[in-house]
Amino acid sequence: MDLTLTAAWVIELASEQPTARFAATELQATLVRMGAPLLPITAAAQGPRIALRHGPAGDGFVRGPDGGGFSLRGDGPRGLLYAVYDLLEALGCRWPAPGASAEHVPRRLPLRLPEEAVADRPAIAQRGLIIGHDHFLAEAEDWIAWAARNRLNTIFIHTTIRAPALGACRLAAWRARRPALLPRIRERGLRLELGGHHLRDLLPRRLFRTRPALFRHDGQQRSPDHNFCVSNPAALAHVQRTAAAFFAAYPEAEVYHLWPDDLRAGGWCRCPACAVLSPADQALIAANALAAALPEARAAARVAYLAYHDTEAPPQRTCPHPRVMPIFAPRLRSYAAGMDAPANAGVAARLAGCAAAFATDAQGPAVFEYYLDGILFKSSPPPLAEVIAADMRHYHAAGVGAAHVLLTGDRPFSTAPPNAYLFARLAWAPTADPQATMAEYAAARAPGSGSALAAAYAALAQAWRPALERDPEQAAAVSGSGLDPVASPPADVLDPIAEPRRAAERRLEAMRAAVEHLARGQALWETALGAGLVAERAEWELGAALLHFLRLRQQLYVLVAREAPRALVAEALDEAQAALSVLLAWAARHVPARARGGHLLLRAALQLQLDHIADRRLLAPLARLGLRARRAGTLASHALRLDWR
Repeated sequence: MDLTLTAAWVIELASEQPTARFAATELQATLVRMGAPLLPITAAAQGPRIALRHGPAGDGFVRGPDGGGFSLRGDGPRGLLYAVYDLLEALGCRWPAPGASAEHVPRRLPLRLPEEAVADRPAIAQRGLIIGHDHFLAEAEDWIAWAARNRLNTIFIHTTIRAPALGACRLAAWRARRPALLPRIRERGLRLELGGHHLRDLLPRRLFRTRPALFRHDGQQRSPDHNFCVSNPAALAHVQRTAAAFFAAYPEAEVYHLWPDDLRAGGWCRCPACAVLSPADQALIAANALAAALPEARAAARVAYLAYHDTEAPPQRTCPHPRVMPIFAPRLRSYAAGMDAPANAGVAARLAGCAAAFATDAQGPAVFEYYLDGILFKSSPPPLAEVIAADMRHYHAAGVGAAHVLLTGDRPFSTAPPNAYLFARLAWAPTADPQATMAEYAAARAPGSGSALAAAYAALAQAWRPALERDPEQAAAVSGSGLDPVASPPADVLDPIAEPRRAAERRLEAMRAAVEHLARGQALWETALGAGLVAERAEWELGAALLHFLRLRQQLYVLVAREAPRALVAEALDEAQAALSVLLAWAARHVPARARGGHLLLRAALQLQLDHIADRRLLAPLARLGLRARRAGTLASHALRLDWR
């Protein structure tokens, strides 16, 4: 049969299921954009047709020619939608990044359907995008459409009620956007998860004045600072009542995330009854109490237990409630290599332990990954094709049932990092070639110059590797404490301030060797990539400039460790300061005014790290006082630009 689309063809769909109807209209509208005639959607065709059919549930699909023309069948309505997008991709469509400017819908006349049959289904059952800042919630329509087109099936709105909201969406912002976004999520058949570090919010801190026994014991006394006393029945009853109100207020979610405080350690109760319980056991007791408060009428709803920082090691004394599901968040891992590499062996072992502790959960644990985290990666997530591929292979082999990626940061991206596309594709098919997947992305972003763009990203990835290497079993840097951020500057995983001298020297040697990769990538932009990818180039160049700063900062750390002469330290400090000025100049050109306060606050952490060296090695006492006064004013100015609602 001739598979060339003409006005005689129709789209046949008997189902009235909303996602199936959406699949039909998506197919119809996109084919018209490609040059085909407008194909009517009808319940029963009399001539050649594209037949759309689906079973009860599932993301798998088959498509191909048949006796009546062409058919697409999904295991469920969402599987049918994925079959439609797969067919459109076979015809040349691509959605490498969210937004109309990034999509590629070619005109093809005549438009002929493919002759080969295809059957496909995902390796990892649930694949989610975590929208983790108001910047991205404002763009959520585009992200939701992009997620469905790239076969993600979950939208997770990561929320907070605290101000300023630096790494999550304000819960009030979700309430405001919910009427517009829920229909888009539902028509695509996507799952919805909701929440964040809300456990402390379920027990208002104001109760400490009259009921201190509800709150944790810090080893000296009761304190309202973090979490609560999980051995106190009255505390558990109170959080259950508050959680029940939360579930009633947000009935749209399938999974609720009401996690403990975001701390590396030290936020749990040490009263006599709690002291025998590990952090993981205390967290699971709290999660079990929340699960018991879920509405019985919503049998599919669940509560998440977060394995994160000091709860990565599995609970030993507590068994999970049947409606508690684990989500494993390895933020302190090494992103220089995949989860199957020796560097991450301890993290992988803790994931296996988590899976064993929740072995009664047939779905397997979820993982919460950070490939799009602009806070962790200092506003510029590096391209991680090989790492994401290795992770997804490992997670699939380990029985992980859900993989989510956090989209957060201090600013909206000019264009989405390629990690978004890489994650979506590799979570569906972990055995796919990561370089071929990157090539697909690059070809869609830069038609005619895709190989050069892929090579530029490969060069950037190689240059990033020395900065990303770390041993997760070693104590990570922590944010500065106390009232003097110059003496104790903020630090995160990519800030190896306290690294031993020889390790710091090895890192510096590797970072210097990586400069040639950046030069090669920059040459590709200059000679092969033209002027059409303005936003993409700006993001690439930010990554290169950030690496330049990190290398010069590393040089400064090494000189201090070697007790180098004061003049040499001063010269190195000036070089690092100039590199930081380049980052600030980039922000002035590319960061929107609404996001500049948060972005500059993150950059201020880098400035404080340089100030720390000046304070220790270069400045006289009076100059040290002046430095602190200036920095206090700068930090206050940045803070005033944040959204404190």
